[in-house]
Amino acid sequence: MYLWHGRALIVGPGIDSSPHAHFALQLTLGLDRPFRARLAPDQPWQETGAAVFAPNQAHQIDCGGAMLAHLFVEMPLRQQTIGTVMPAQYQALPDFAAVRSALEAARRSTINVEDAAQAAGQWLACAVPQALMPAAYDERIAAALAWIAANPGSEPDGALLARKVHLSESRFTHLFREQTGMTLSRYLLWMRLLAGVAAVARGDSLTTAAHQAGFADLAHMSRSFRNTFGVVPSQLQKMTIAFKQTVQ
Repeated sequence: MYLWHGRALIVGPGIDSSPHAHFALQLTLGLDRPFRARLAPDQPWQETGAAVFAPNQAHQIDCGGAMLAHLFVEMPLRQQTIGTVMPAQYQALPDFAAVRSALEAARRSTINVEDAAQAAGQWLACAVPQALMPAAYDERIAAALAWIAANPGSEPDGALLARKVHLSESRFTHLFREQTGMTLSRYLLWMRLLAGVAAVARGDSLTTAAHQAGFADLAHMSRSFRNTFGVVPSQLQKMTIAFKQTVQ
């Protein structure tokens, strides 16, 4: 796993997931063979070598332990018009050859976090060209998000953040949801989960990571993690995690 602010790249044996949804855009690639995915338990499975899962789109993956690569990207709401595409064809583009080479290097743990970040950007450009268009957050929401990122494990309310960016609480709450596509509480949960992953990357136990990320206990983090990612957080202990704290 390569983790930096706003993005995460995971390469390794796939884990069959339960139905789940999360804030991030998700790109998934079968490195050795196709995998199966579906968007709801009552829908048929589709076999594909690559997929794009839109932000907040429920989905489930069945790969039988095959090697997969996943890229998670936080997206402003104005870029959340990206739809789910399954099967996707971006892996056939000429520019994707360099991405595949980088993913193979990540598979062997022979790529650093900076090169992983570059490969992630190239993958996103191949899969979602419109993601290259500038679409920054409103500067007040950007400032609030930066404060949240700089204070992992905190639990600020709308009133506190509104004061920091000189807005009324009602205006801030409306603008936050308009810009991010989710409530403040849902976004804080997402950030707490990422803070938990970062704590594990630094060598903390899962229990310590849960407390540092602001969860009541490990069971609380485990439930939230499974609901968001479809797997249990103990899977993190089987990964080598490269983590970069820099806020971009």
